[in-house]
Amino acid sequence: MAEVTEDLKAQVLEFFKQKNKMLTSRDVANALELDHRTAKKVLTELVNAGTLEFTSFGGATFIKLPEG
Repeated sequence: MAEVTEDLKAQVLEFFKQKNKMLTSRDVANALELDHRTAKKVLTELVNAGTLEFTSFGGATFIKLPEG
């Protein structure tokens, strides 16, 4: 599992800004060629920091940029 760095967090955040839609952790892992566990860890840290937020839709959990 790769280490969670500030650079990696910035890459993930930039990816969300480019896509501007709800994504799954698997979407992020595949797009940035990360191990799924690493992607989930990065996303969890960003959510805990308030940079991203979890949302449930149709029984699935997505991650998105906070509104507003």
